Amino acid sequence: MNVNEVIVGLRYRVSGDLSNGCHADGTPRISHDDVVRVIKRITNTRVILECGREFIINDNLKIEKF
Repeated sequence: MNVNEVIVGLRYRVSGDLSNGCHADGTPRISHDDVVRVIKRITNTRVILECGREFIINDNLKIEKF
């Protein structure tokens, strides 16, 4: 599913890379996660979930209706 097809406020299964703070040298800490949550907001670079996770919009992002 494309990010443009997502309806904010609905529950989706989201899988992909998320930013998880920074390393000591300032480079972003990236991890991979797969969760089912309500999408609260979408920016140009991130999909933000109800729990606060911020998935990066890139080739690894997968969104499915739940």
